Amino acid sequence: MMMGEWGLGVSMRQRPHWNFLLSVPALVLTGALILAAPNWATAQETASIRGVGGIRHILYVTIKSDPNSRVLQRNSDEPITATLTVKTRISAHSQETNFYGDVPATVSDFDPIKGSREQEVWKDAQCHHERGFPKLSVINVDGSITNAQKSLPIAARFRWLGRLLPGDEVMAGKRLASGSDDVGPFIATRTETKQSRLFVDLKLYILPCSLTAAAN
Repeated sequence: MMMGEWGLGVSMRQRPHWNFLLSVPALVLTGALILAAPNWATAQETASIRGVGGIRHILYVTIKSDPNSRVLQRNSDEPITATLTVKTRISAHSQETNFYGDVPATVSDFDPIKGSREQEVWKDAQCHHERGFPKLSVINVDGSITNAQKSLPIAARFRWLGRLLPGDEVMAGKRLASGSDDVGPFIATRTETKQSRLFVDLKLYILPCSLTAAAN
């Protein structure tokens, strides 16, 4: 499933330049705490109007690069592909269901300049009463980014108290505008890495559902 400074492309006229700096060992991507906001009342109001009474969350992820990044530069005819596994820590609790854990999602063979498609990460096990929104944090990113000449390994970690500062530190996640699409109402966050300048969007849908049906 739980997005400007974000663009969809970088300069296509420069020669390939993969300056990840060998001293920067990792790309760290972290999600932000998702908090209740007035715009999210739309989902709850919809559930109330329909008389279904419940909520179900579904989380999606997308990844792309900053258009101003010096890390990813290429000729227009040279492809760049990435395969990254993002691990998201999720804490979601309600009367009917409780979930806490680290959930991996692998996003395969995408162009980081254009960005990946939305991919489902996690969803509630069942319909439940509304008890606020899940807390979400991306804590690990592993994989590689490749072009015709080389492959760059990615092994990113979240910054933890008492441990060495990561070479490529994740910045605080930013709330994006709430909205609604053909799936339903959602909110989203965006996270930026300080040096490698890659971004993760977490998009969390809040879908009305029937508690009666869930109980049966």
